[in-house]
Amino acid sequence: MAFGFAGRSMQVKPAAFAFSQAVTAIAIAATLDTRGLYETVARGWVFVAVVFTIACGTAVGWALVHLRKLPGTTAAWGCLPGAASIMGALAAESGGNGIMVSVMHYLRIVLVVATCPVIAGVLAADSPAATTASHISASVAHAHSAYAGLVGILLAGFGCWIGTRYRISGGAFFVTLAMGAAWMAWFPIALQVPKPLLSAAFMILGAAIGLQFRREHAGPMLRSMPVMLAAVVSIVFLCGVSAWLLTLISPTNLLTAYLATSPGGLDTIAAIAIGADVDMNFVVAVQTVRFFLVILIGPSLARSMSKQFGNH
Repeated sequence: MAFGFAGRSMQVKPAAFAFSQAVTAIAIAATLDTRGLYETVARGWVFVAVVFTIACGTAVGWALVHLRKLPGTTAAWGCLPGAASIMGALAAESGGNGIMVSVMHYLRIVLVVATCPVIAGVLAADSPAATTASHISASVAHAHSAYAGLVGILLAGFGCWIGTRYRISGGAFFVTLAMGAAWMAWFPIALQVPKPLLSAAFMILGAAIGLQFRREHAGPMLRSMPVMLAAVVSIVFLCGVSAWLLTLISPTNLLTAYLATSPGGLDTIAAIAIGADVDMNFVVAVQTVRFFLVILIGPSLARSMSKQFGNH
């Protein structure tokens, strides 16, 4: 962020960003119990968590649109949880302020990245162990083949190529995650990502988020910053409340529920969840279903909120 505001022309290469997403996807896939993931989705709590999260973002967006605190349709688009990488473009296509929408989404991701590890650390001390451990060391312990790391890198490269070659939305991540999950279900060789490569991938993803900010965005963003920050904090807080409610009606522990309902991107949350004792199947399922649901119904929801109060 500091480099972006300073006017530096630094930029993360799209190929590096895509491959970092693919590496993160393989790291997640290595921790998945595929059969458990299917069972998790089938139990229905995933959809309850998704509805809770989308409802939180919609409520904040509705309030901001009603109060007309942000220009045009910015509030409606900016408060939708997830799909940060494409929501700005969708908003611009519909006549909204794509830059400000992107700023709101990336501010939320920055807030989640800054606070989630701390909150996760606090909750980890009080939460019982999850059904499915998500430590990278677990995948290493079960890697009975010296080829596990090589297979992981090759799958990351192949999934990244497919996702970018065919311009699939979030393809480098989701295609690779699907390939990794299929590999874990059907092949005896475990997956593994070398720790230095995984650390480098996390650094690149963080840099890509921070460098989205530019000096020319400072004026409009600073004028709207109090409202945007209030909206972002409200969404994160309400998602935390929804996580607590989820623990009351389901067998999910608080740390798993908090990471699952957290309004950051799946790759961002995964980077935090990988180092915590959570049910990774549940976290991945909620974040993935929410991503696709936001893409499918988010634009219509945003336009509906805006038209209701005459914002164009």
